Amino acid sequence: MTRLTTAFDAIDAANAQDPGHEDGQPANLLYGRRMTQEQERLFPDADEVLRIACRGQHIERWKLPRDSFPMNRPGYLQWRQEQGRRHAERVGAIMAEAGYDAADIDRAGRMLRKQGLKRDPDVQALEDVICFTFIRWYLGDFMATQPDERMPRIIEKTARKMSAAARARALAEFEMPEEFARLFRIADRIGPPACAVIVSHGQPGDPEPQQQAVEDLAAAVAACNPGLPVRGATLAKPGALADAVTPDCIVYPLFMAEGWFTGTELPRRLTEAGAPAAHIMRPFGTDAGLPDLIVAKAREAADTEGWPLSEVTLLLSAHGSQRSQASFTITQALAETLSPHFARVVTGFVEQEPFIADAARDLQRAISLPLFALRAEHVTDDLPEALDAAGFDGPRLDPIGLAPEAPAMIAKSIAAQLSRP
Repeated sequence: MTRLTTAFDAIDAANAQDPGHEDGQPANLLYGRRMTQEQERLFPDADEVLRIACRGQHIERWKLPRDSFPMNRPGYLQWRQEQGRRHAERVGAIMAEAGYDAADIDRAGRMLRKQGLKRDPDVQALEDVICFTFIRWYLGDFMATQPDERMPRIIEKTARKMSAAARARALAEFEMPEEFARLFRIADRIGPPACAVIVSHGQPGDPEPQQQAVEDLAAAVAACNPGLPVRGATLAKPGALADAVTPDCIVYPLFMAEGWFTGTELPRRLTEAGAPAAHIMRPFGTDAGLPDLIVAKAREAADTEGWPLSEVTLLLSAHGSQRSQASFTITQALAETLSPHFARVVTGFVEQEPFIADAARDLQRAISLPLFALRAEHVTDDLPEALDAAGFDGPRLDPIGLAPEAPAMIAKSIAAQLSRP
């Protein structure tokens, strides 16, 4: 028995324990064997390390369920990263037992952790095999679980993960609707992004003030030298998005939460505007720099009052929704992140419980900070009315999106996106 056969047998034995089944077989076992089939077709001369990485791509995946992490975009990314680490560790142990040396084990680990995608030929080869396996064996069932408007974005992301050679082969081998085939062809033409576009909701009844506000913000972000031109557009002003975007732009959503707008409506609007392959970044409310910015603005207000920050109650006010938990979830997660800096962090919402008027009642040494990107009706009308009703007498800060430091934070995130493969 060769060491490759030994490694394959060990991976299959592990995956055979999967309690989930497909076509009468353990699902992970079937997935691993399908990965090998696609690898043999795409890369028949692959060395043993790539063969093992393909076979072990999802080893024991069921042991870390998706719901082990928060059911939002950050949680999904954390889950994927941890899965990659566990896959690399488990496959590495199997390879060591089969007689592979440290250099081979390290190569397999880099592939399984996706380190160097688009730069490392090994990692890219594995990604091509993954994408072909998904398209051939799983795409049809997956489409049945997704709204039709989300599928172009999913196909676009799949195409961009693949190498140019793999995209060409996919177009030749798979029958796909012209809408999807076009996304594969667009991916080959896309180079470095031509611009970044900051997109906000806007105000449908009076679109001009909010359109001007996001254009002013874009100019301020551009002044911070993010590495490319920056434009602004609202969804409320007719034609604004189409005028701002290019097929190869980066889109920074000036939204507070990852929900229906960022996952469904914004991709649909971008497709209508002629930019179906635009890269959508994570929204303002999940920006990595936001917690530090909030702490800094609260500290400024606390210092003015002569309050130690550790004795301050921070009131975070957000939109909320009766239909979606996205705003509530991101606000609660942000409150948890911020809590070590304050005596406590309280959350209140415009459109769901706990309502702002209830959350703000009887607070001492409290600072109100609105989790809104721009100054709109909720900030100018609903929030002050709720605070007045609660008898709130602490400092009332501007929406965090209007902080003078916000443009530099956004520029930093755009620059970081540009540096990624």
